[in-house]
Amino acid sequence: MKQLPAATVRLLSSSQIITSVVSVVKELIENSLDAGATSVDVKLENYGFDKIEVRDNGEGIKAVDAPVMAMKYYTSKINSHEDLENLTTYGFRGEALGSICCVAEVLITTRTAADNFSTQYVLDGSGRILSQKPSHLGQGSHSVTQAGLQWHHLGSLQPLPPKLK
Repeated sequence: MKQLPAATVRLLSSSQIITSVVSVVKELIENSLDAGATSVDVKLENYGFDKIEVRDNGEGIKAVDAPVMAMKYYTSKINSHEDLENLTTYGFRGEALGSICCVAEVLITTRTAADNFSTQYVLDGSGRILSQKPSHLGQGSHSVTQAGLQWHHLGSLQPLPPKLK
């Protein structure tokens, strides 16, 4: 994954705003589909206000991309604004995950076909990795959002502040 040039970022105006449980679930499902998932499982606790969990069997996130997987303006899908003309995906993982990190505690567990085991990442409000540990989950991703959101590409979110519920 690479950081997009400033000129491309300005053209995209891709500042995602998470306003509801629905918007979180939509973004996580789109990430799963973009990762080639043929199976996506969504679980909500208390209608998604306590926890959102999305698990898929997609390609997973490469370990080398993990440090920037939820950082705004990072993507592996395009290099410049010219690439937008041929884009065939739903969006950019870093934009969606970065926005979700702003409103929830996020855990992401992921494994690619090349990995021997999955890794669970705990992300901070800026999308940076706070901690990581091995996990037993299979290939794909699992996102978990606590206090409202959870994503399993393997991931998790914190609850929304009362004013946003």
